[in-house]
Amino acid sequence: MSNRLEDTISDIDFIKKLIPQKDPFVMIDKLLYFDTDKVISGLTITSENILTSSDNYFTEGGLVENMAQSIALHRGYRGYINRGKDEKPKTGFIGSIKHATIHSLPKVGTELLTTVEIIAEIMLVSLVKIEVRDEEGKLIASSEMKTIIVDR
Repeated sequence: MSNRLEDTISDIDFIKKLIPQKDPFVMIDKLLYFDTDKVISGLTITSENILTSSDNYFTEGGLVENMAQSIALHRGYRGYINRGKDEKPKTGFIGSIKHATIHSLPKVGTELLTTVEIIAEIMLVSLVKIEVRDEEGKLIASSEMKTIIVDR
């Protein structure tokens, strides 16, 4: 597949309409790539982020939440282009996390690039492979997640 975006989407207000999470718990700020089976999100880590530690590192919980919200972004943007602009994003939860590895904690100012590849989707359940890299391509974290949509 190829990228279905004409350009990067960095309008944070628009991004927030695509995911069910709300401030101060939004852990993505860009949509960089979208196709049927893949999404790449971006997040520039700030010291104001609720999941940034007092010593200016993004926490493990922040990385996991960034991964989960990237999955939600894929579903949200897919719903936006397929069903309409006024549809609210679907609520879901993480059913399982496998093979989660945190290689390093990124510092404030780092831009995270999170790639989600859908391995399988059956009804409201998705199995995905996720990699989080920094702007230089260094692998920060990876996992497989199973997510379940509970809001039709």
